[in-house]
Amino acid sequence: MSIDDTHVASSSSFQNAENVDSRSGEDLKNVPGIFFYKSGVISHQLSMGIGNEIIVVTGSSGFVGQHLVKLLQERDDNCAEIRLFDLKPYENKLGHSEKKPVKHYVADIRDKNALLEALKGADCVIHAAAVVDIKLFPNVEEMVSTNVDGTQFIIDACIQQNVPRLVFVSTTDVVCGTEHIFYGTESTTPIPSTFMIGKYGETKCKAEKLALSANGQLLANGERALRTVSIRPTPLYGQEDKHFFYEAIRYAKKHKYYLRIRSLDERLQICYVGNAAWALIKAKDRLVVDETICGESFFITDDSAIIDIHEHIRPFMEARHIKVSNYIFPYWLAWIILSLICLFLRVINVFVKYEVDIPSVSQLNYMCSTFFYNRSKATLRLDYQPIFNPEEADSFSLDYYSNVEL
Repeated sequence: MSIDDTHVASSSSFQNAENVDSRSGEDLKNVPGIFFYKSGVISHQLSMGIGNEIIVVTGSSGFVGQHLVKLLQERDDNCAEIRLFDLKPYENKLGHSEKKPVKHYVADIRDKNALLEALKGADCVIHAAAVVDIKLFPNVEEMVSTNVDGTQFIIDACIQQNVPRLVFVSTTDVVCGTEHIFYGTESTTPIPSTFMIGKYGETKCKAEKLALSANGQLLANGERALRTVSIRPTPLYGQEDKHFFYEAIRYAKKHKYYLRIRSLDERLQICYVGNAAWALIKAKDRLVVDETICGESFFITDDSAIIDIHEHIRPFMEARHIKVSNYIFPYWLAWIILSLICLFLRVINVFVKYEVDIPSVSQLNYMCSTFFYNRSKATLRLDYQPIFNPEEADSFSLDYYSNVEL
């Protein structure tokens, strides 16, 4: 159900691989838009349109990270170098071009020394790393440590290394509570007292607050202040998904059946991951030229139809030859049954710790809620428009969900 991207674990090993661009410094001097100091290091300036930016991507091996790196390589004229920061070594799973130089940092975001090394001389950090854990028995300690404390480490490293921009990858889960949301805007959708998706939503909300409150903090050199922005995509789908649709398909495949559960006429808005990644790049660029977006959050949607979520999932289920129920199982009855099962398992878990492979009540509630949003703020102030239409997104996604190992 959650849509944040990431691959982070507890190890703090650090490894810096060589730049994959094999051209010499003399050869690179002839590449337009790349400028060298005498030391041969690419210069970094807070400017646009000349292709000299050094961009750090945390969580680069994850869901959003893979698509973000692809777009930085293929569609971002301002990016000259990409630094990939993830506990999992990066593999180009989307088959994108790799013309721009890349540096790999295999480390945990809680490794302060690794962060300082990766951020040295960078122009912007796009922070997508987080732990997504919405299981019945989530690892709350790990989510707090990585999602909240890890974000503070990112902020501290930006300030210490004079990185002027930070784009935080948030989620609409930070505003999803017990109430439905109809065409929610950033100014009319408050933070709930109870998060629909539990501790994941809570830790992402705390991390977002840290990122936005860091806006305006003076950098270590005293020359300028940190500029931050938070991007909140709706639940994502597409290639490399290991969360929302993937988990639904995996669970249905295991039981050879997909049971449709619904309350009334719910509408859960989703977004193709490539469009969410594009919004991150637009936010990165707008931070340079528009000070008014600093410290702000933005809902990100695309043109995916706002329909019954089961109808979105149906083609992917049928592609895996999974039978979809013809009838609707009532939400209230499913809620009672699942609540009793989960209560029993929680009691047992006090004495015996073990993993269970059943949806949580929070996941059921999420699937049977209405959440959809208004992206006007992102359109007007970030100049964001989706770059993949629904037909393209569905085609890419169908190929992925049809073949991904479950």
